[in-house]
Amino acid sequence: MKYWNHRMNRMTEYIPGEQPDNIEEYIKLNTNENPFAPSQTVLSAIKNAANEELRRYPSSDSRSLRMAFAEKNNLQYENVFVGNGSDEIFTLIFRGFIEPDGLASFPYPSYSLYYTMAEANGIKYDKVNLNDEFDINFEDFLVKDYDLVIIANPNNPTGKSVDVEKIQDFLMNFKGLLVVDEAYVDFFGETAINLVSSFDNIIVTRSFSKSYSLAGLRVGIAIAHKDIIRGFLKLKDSYNVDRIAEAGAIAALLDEKGFKYNIEMLKNNKEYIENILIDLGFSIVPSKANYVFVKHAKMKSKDIYEKLKRKKILVRYMEGAIQSDYLRISVGSMMEIKTLIKELYSILEA
Repeated sequence: MKYWNHRMNRMTEYIPGEQPDNIEEYIKLNTNENPFAPSQTVLSAIKNAANEELRRYPSSDSRSLRMAFAEKNNLQYENVFVGNGSDEIFTLIFRGFIEPDGLASFPYPSYSLYYTMAEANGIKYDKVNLNDEFDINFEDFLVKDYDLVIIANPNNPTGKSVDVEKIQDFLMNFKGLLVVDEAYVDFFGETAINLVSSFDNIIVTRSFSKSYSLAGLRVGIAIAHKDIIRGFLKLKDSYNVDRIAEAGAIAALLDEKGFKYNIEMLKNNKEYIENILIDLGFSIVPSKANYVFVKHAKMKSKDIYEKLKRKKILVRYMEGAIQSDYLRISVGSMMEIKTLIKELYSILEA
């Protein structure tokens, strides 16, 4: 392209899950969104924030949300940063927390945006393959002197998780910066947040997009040593989180009842879809997230994806070694799941 610089010409483009213009006609199980709406308490807070004060800039550092998250998680607000989604947080990490000639490393398969953002910022990186069971072998990240390692816990797209004790053991030997992406931890997992008080080389990230049903607001959290947080505040855009998003996120944090209710419904739906998929002949990678990573013994995943899409059901198919053998299916509402199962039965029977 005429005005693209060398780096942008060379970088791999990140392709998000499909979002057709007529999305209301589809069952959308491809982007791990929460199938359940935010509570009325949260929606009311969002509506109330859309008032005459919109003429003014929002808080420059999202102080109220930082304090609310810190109180809920027994932290100091100086250990918390709020970003415009986790995407902004990862962009800032590549921009300010690794030298231009540094070397990063990420598991494979994992969230492909890590690879794209590294390339966008001119950072060299290695992909370290998961083992045959899709588990991380932390010893592989000690073979070289990596400056930055990012893992998703639970991992995306596999859904497998890592015990926090293993993360702690790794930090005892790792001299670089470790980022633990906990976008899906609220569903079944165990958080590494408490490690922040013992290690100054860990950043834990959280998202309001999944468990809090607020993907449309774009709010992400980073938890780290206060010096790292000061770095985030120095690097970020001047007003990176708007007042409506902050109001919605605070209300969601305080709405413990609504949060727990949604999580329990999703867990029940996940157990249901897993049992049915096994009956249909799918093998399932054990997942602690709001999605399942599956393949069928007798039919290619790409063929299943394409046939479902013709039925206006979207699941995630990803090209690439290993992952192209699988489909990632988000856990939807019970009605969505039953429609998916009906169509899968028809496809496999045919």
